[in-house]
Amino acid sequence: MAARALTTLLMMPLMANALERLDDTSMSDVVAQEGVVLRSEYEIQIDSLQYFDEDDLGNITMTDVNVATREQVVIDVDVVSGTIGSDREGRNGVRFSNRELPIDVSVESININGKSLGGGGMRNLVTGGIDPLVVDVWAGGFDLNANNLADESGFTVDVTIPKETSYDLYYTDDGSELSMTIDHCSSFSGNTCTAGGIKFSGITFDVTSEGLRIGVPEVAGGQINIRNFKINESVINDITLKNFTIPSGGYVTLGAPDTLGESAINFDAYFAAGTGFDFIYFDTDDQQLNANVSFNALASDAGSAATNYFSVTDSSINVLSPKDSSGNDQGLQIALGDTSTNTGGIRGSMSLNDIMLKPNNAASAPVLGSVKVNLEVLPGSYLEVMGR
Repeated sequence: MAARALTTLLMMPLMANALERLDDTSMSDVVAQEGVVLRSEYEIQIDSLQYFDEDDLGNITMTDVNVATREQVVIDVDVVSGTIGSDREGRNGVRFSNRELPIDVSVESININGKSLGGGGMRNLVTGGIDPLVVDVWAGGFDLNANNLADESGFTVDVTIPKETSYDLYYTDDGSELSMTIDHCSSFSGNTCTAGGIKFSGITFDVTSEGLRIGVPEVAGGQINIRNFKINESVINDITLKNFTIPSGGYVTLGAPDTLGESAINFDAYFAAGTGFDFIYFDTDDQQLNANVSFNALASDAGSAATNYFSVTDSSINVLSPKDSSGNDQGLQIALGDTSTNTGGIRGSMSLNDIMLKPNNAASAPVLGSVKVNLEVLPGSYLEVMGR
């Protein structure tokens, strides 16, 4: 079973290339069809899945990966054309849609050069069976050469999540589990969700000299409710994020270690100026803390599109060593900036606007004020996370 799963994974780049090479004539022949319906039930167990850095600086390994359906999955597959006036105009993509997606995913351990970051996964995914969950895949990723053509080697994904969707996410490390339930409903009538959902547009995937480049999706509106947020059985209250404004242009890069034997994932993150959302924290006394959160470049950096970002650069996620007396790795360290070159860190402006405290059942409350913080977090700053 593991061999067949690995063969399928190895075929995925070939499938992507095949999609990219289809010209308009051949695609028009496909468009004329009615599409296909895929029905399946399966369980895939992968003992080990490894990524090796091309400079031989190490590897990232996922062990005991399990992907399984809880019941039959029905997926509609169609060819779609880009909307006139959008950056998809003149392009064709493949649409996967379904009203039920009973799939669970688990990863026992993620290791960097043999050192564990912990494990995690997703379970109890329910899409509601009313509106479909839609995934559109387009050939061509970020327009690296700025020629407005889909001639890049990567690909682009749009995801529309219906309002009825809910799922559990969890992370485990050294006997501790951080878990939460996510849903996207913004309004109920009795026990029925009447509004909500969220759409992520323009998630690009490209391989660059710095590693994997993932484009931050463009989002307008939408809602994410984080419920049952807890460590083991200790609940840490609920959080809602809604009314997103995420412009296009942001991206994250993930790279291999800089030095042989290091256990780190290097990363940079750039969020386009104007990125923001409404934040609601629900405490145990039925009170709410509300604020609009927004991220911008520092005034000195906002002069051009190239610097108009809230950024986290030259940073890394590290497995702490040496092991403790029990032979366990000691958790994670998120290092902000690179101390060896004295570069990077966090740079940008964060605002908390219209802060208010109010009871959950109150329609409004007085605004306490707003806070704006100009951040320059220097290299050498870090956050350590460990179970106990």
